[in-house]
This record gives sequence, structure tokens and C-alpha cells, in this order.
Amino acid sequence: MMMPPRASLKQRQAKKAERQREYRQRQKDARRPSRDDIATTTFHLIVQETARVGNWSTFNKILDLVIDRLVERGFDKVATEKAIDDLVERYENGWEFQRKPDFENDSEV
Repeated sequence: MMMPPRASLKQRQAKKAERQREYRQRQKDARRPSRDDIATTTFHLIVQETARVGNWSTFNKILDLVIDRLVERGFDKVATEKAIDDLVERYENGWEFQRKPDFENDSEV
């Protein structure tokens, strides 16, 4: 029995891209948040609550652990600290994270 010829790399990539588009559309249709949506919202709420109650020592201990994990994953420590500090400062100053554009004109929200 002969095996059918394997699809070309371009064909496999196109099929993979189509599966990804379909997956993202299903997630959007189901209004299911991604891990990034959950992480962003969680971090935003933690910063707001920490600022409200003023418990920065516990917050900073947690951030030290986050920074250590990111450095273990290959990120630069100084750049990581700066990125987190900038984000915390923006959140403290009332900056809201960006809404997803595909939800902006959604009448079901």
C-alpha cells in the first residue's frame, strides 16, 4: 500500500493558520477569556486593591517572585523590573488596560 504524498510546508502552515483562525473565532463567539485576559485583569485588580489598602510590602514580595520567574524564563531583570514598575505606575494613576476592539461595538455586552 502506497502512502499519500505529504502536504508541502506551505500547505501545512496554511491549514494550521486556518485552524487557529477558527479556534480564535470559537473563543470569541463563546466570549471565553484567554489566559492573557485573565492575567491582565487579575494584575490590574491586585494593583488597584494594593493601592487602596496600602499593603505594598506584600505586593513587592510577590512581584520579586514574579520577576525571579521571568528572569528564569530568559527575560532581563532590569528590563523586567522597569516594565512592571511602569505598568504599576500607570495603573496607580488610573490608567485602564485596553479593551479588546472586537468587543467595542458588541451589542450583547
